[in-house]
Amino acid sequence: MVHPASGRACAIFLGAIAVLAADAGRAQSPPDIVASGAKWEEVSRVGKVFGEGVVAGKDGKIYLSDITITPKPEDNPAGTVYKFDPVTGTTSKHLEPSGMSNGLHVDKNGDLLLAQGAYPKGARSVSRQNMTTGAVTVVADNYQGKKLDGPNDITSDAQGRVYFTDALYLSAEAMELPNAVYRVDPNGTLTQISTDILRPNGIEVSPDGHTLYVAACNSTNLKTNPNGPAQDKFGITDGGVVAYDLDGNGGIANGRVIYRGELCVDGMAMDTGGNLYLAQHNGNPKDPKRAIAAIDPAGKVLAQFPVPEEGAFTTNLAFGRGSDAQSLYLSTAFPWRLYRITTSRRGHYFE
Repeated sequence: MVHPASGRACAIFLGAIAVLAADAGRAQSPPDIVASGAKWEEVSRVGKVFGEGVVAGKDGKIYLSDITITPKPEDNPAGTVYKFDPVTGTTSKHLEPSGMSNGLHVDKNGDLLLAQGAYPKGARSVSRQNMTTGAVTVVADNYQGKKLDGPNDITSDAQGRVYFTDALYLSAEAMELPNAVYRVDPNGTLTQISTDILRPNGIEVSPDGHTLYVAACNSTNLKTNPNGPAQDKFGITDGGVVAYDLDGNGGIANGRVIYRGELCVDGMAMDTGGNLYLAQHNGNPKDPKRAIAAIDPAGKVLAQFPVPEEGAFTTNLAFGRGSDAQSLYLSTAFPWRLYRITTSRRGHYFE
């Protein structure tokens, strides 16, 4: 039999434990990623057509592509990379022509990597720009003697290995290879590491280097590559994100879907906690639908962002650097725009 006084003491003790546990749970729960009432701020509208590939350089500037598909071929400069300065608020041309660059990435050395697509006047290659000298060199333009389809998005890891997606989207040119994911080793060796996803797009490496994330943009209104894959291995019908285990040599295994959505998942960004930020749209500029979401490494949705009033497509995302590291930037297409919003997170970059 418990003495009444002892019972009361036990109850108080258990109550205190419950309060502490509740407080611990609140402390461990993630803070709001987007502050209540936060809105996207338009910071640039200088581009012509299709914003893509937004990324922060080591200089703190924001670089992004303009895929300059114009009605008149003579008006197409074969792509432009713009540079936005968060300090002055000014935007200037950084590289033109850009080979119709789509995805952009800044590696640990500070070089700018360009995924150059298969649009009219597109280079259909991966190139590297030395940001000190400005020199541009080709990293990869063919696999086993066959021309790449159209590199779409690109990333790298702490060892300097480059990963990129290559897929048919808009080109009328003949393709020789299936839609695929590739790795380029520091010695220049190009390896095709996956043809699992019907139409791969955005790509990111986790901060610990153990996971490769690849976005799927399987919208049915986009072109089918006659070289395959014939179907999506994971059964993704619209959009999604596939996670692969990544080993120390850049090999992948255990591919699994962590996120499925009703819209194409285009570009992605990553924060220091390993959470992904997804730019999504339906690929239909006549009846556009778009969304922006943050998910954790298991695919749980942490936040649904508001979307800007303008822009048929929300195409890509990236965090700033330095004092701007909590700014999340967004590129849009039709029209070309660059937006930013303040978050409670910081972006991940291999340094």
